[in-house]
Amino acid sequence: MKKLLYSSLAIAAMAVSCQEAELENNGAANNGEVFRIEAPISETKTVYTPPTKVTWATGDEITVIVNDTDANKFTNSEGNYFETTEFIPEAGTEYTYHAFYPYSSFVTSVDEAGKTDTWISVPSTASASQNGLNSTAHVQGVLYGDGTATGTEAPVIDMKHLTALLKIDVTNNYSEAITLRSITVSTNAAGQYLSGRFDVNLNDGTLTPNSEQVDICVSSSTLGISDGILEAGATASFYLSTTEFTVPVGSTLTISAESDKGTAEDVRTYQQEMAFAAGTVNNTTFSFENPEQTIEKLTVAEFLAKPTGATYYELTGTISNISDTEYGNFDLVDETGRVYVYGLTASKVASNDKSFSTLGLREGDILTLYGTRAAYKGDPQVGGPAYYISHVAVPYCDVTPSTLSVDAAAGETTFSIESNESWSIESDNSSYTVSPASGNGDAEITVTYPANETDEAITVTFTVTSDSGKKTVTLTHRSASQIVNEKTETLSFVNWEFDGADSWTSSYEAHNVDFTIATVEFSSADKQNTGNKIDDCPVTKGQPVVLKMKGDATLSEVTVNLKQWASKSQTASIYTSTDGGATFSSEAVASSNNFVVSVSGLPVGVNAIQVKFSSSSNQVGIQSFDITYTE
Repeated sequence: MKKLLYSSLAIAAMAVSCQEAELENNGAANNGEVFRIEAPISETKTVYTPPTKVTWATGDEITVIVNDTDANKFTNSEGNYFETTEFIPEAGTEYTYHAFYPYSSFVTSVDEAGKTDTWISVPSTASASQNGLNSTAHVQGVLYGDGTATGTEAPVIDMKHLTALLKIDVTNNYSEAITLRSITVSTNAAGQYLSGRFDVNLNDGTLTPNSEQVDICVSSSTLGISDGILEAGATASFYLSTTEFTVPVGSTLTISAESDKGTAEDVRTYQQEMAFAAGTVNNTTFSFENPEQTIEKLTVAEFLAKPTGATYYELTGTISNISDTEYGNFDLVDETGRVYVYGLTASKVASNDKSFSTLGLREGDILTLYGTRAAYKGDPQVGGPAYYISHVAVPYCDVTPSTLSVDAAAGETTFSIESNESWSIESDNSSYTVSPASGNGDAEITVTYPANETDEAITVTFTVTSDSGKKTVTLTHRSASQIVNEKTETLSFVNWEFDGADSWTSSYEAHNVDFTIATVEFSSADKQNTGNKIDDCPVTKGQPVVLKMKGDATLSEVTVNLKQWASKSQTASIYTSTDGGATFSSEAVASSNNFVVSVSGLPVGVNAIQVKFSSSSNQVGIQSFDITYTE
């Protein structure tokens, strides 16, 4: 049978349109009221109690499977209408439409003949973290529906929510303000999974644990909280979702809230079976009173001596060797040792929500985090994933680019400063001035220069000085007599139309591709030819790619065109060489995370460039190099 695949591990919080139901201890069974949403002519995608109401918004995206074809992206154009250019229906043909929200590119196809056995993993593309108190900004429904239509007739798709919502009102009876970190709901009922990877039956929308990955389904659901400062005596509401589950008589439901003061717990046993049905809201109250501190503060050495398990510990150390800026992988170092942090998030979540980039952390920062003692192939690491508590930023002052090149005529050029401290700039040639010459924080610096009427190139160095050290920017000013015979060329890998493409296989290996003017060296690349992956150009898992010019040719401009695989992010950076690739600059001359990275005005003599990536776990396609060069 064919399967529909999503990449998530946790279920997003959602809001629903129904009557609130009180979640009293020892209360009667409650299934709530079922709600429904019509799409693409939906009245609303999420509704809680008025006035909180979220309707379809322009730009909203849904995945639609038409018959047994691949997934199509439909985008909200206005009102309740969704449009696509990926699918054009034929007159007289009957179509069955399967719709999923939020959109995911990982949905593949539907096998109509085996519809009752066709599954899709519930996504967590919506945020699983609440920002602030009483907020519903993170609340977003996970929906599925199907419908039929003939020819160009627009289908009406009856959508169904796939998760249940818990509204938890937390009262702070502590004697001072607390900062809430997370809320977790769990049960000891056998076979009841609240979060993880689930599949939806396309016949009726019911959920079951994914048969291939049931081991990662868990009996708890966690809502991370940021900006959760709750004053003494105050009450705030938090919204947490789970899959559909039941607590039988004799089993327990545990609600726990973690804060900077510790963790408080409420264990509930029901006299009648308690059902938490998809599309229902259950409301409960929870008091936070003088808990004991449960997060133990450890040194790295003490942490390494702990057994693996689900207990969270507090660690403080210096960030070193950031290896993945998407998920937040790095070393944490203190005076007692070093440990690898396998993922850091902005708040406590069940699975990594890729929020690391929002924290603004850099190597050298002193970080405090909470994480569990984990291991991978016997090597100790911080898991959980770990989540952020606080940090002290290391002073920094960086310049981009570090080299500039301009023609002989008078004019202006620029470079940028990224800094969290004060700085000043000096020029070693008084005819070449900068503005501003001093400042604090980030700035764009304008360099003004006269015409170069000599027969030789002029090299000028600008020194940027701050408390953290010195950085230099080197300007090469070409002479009036220099003849620049620049050419442009595209070195393309698209559709595998280059010599030697037939020798590539679907395993990651080193490859060299020979062009007339240059050679491109892949340290490890792959040819993918199945599924919905990148199959029209080489793919690397974040390994460097080097372009080396032949003969005496030198580069003045380079654009690297990359291709994104699904929603995977990457930051690509360009480094330069003037010795044919034997050594490269210690700092990048250009970086980008939008899958196109460019640099112009390269200094005279650059004859090779290296492209490096922020993550070695995410695939990225190499489409082409657009180069401007001089022979």
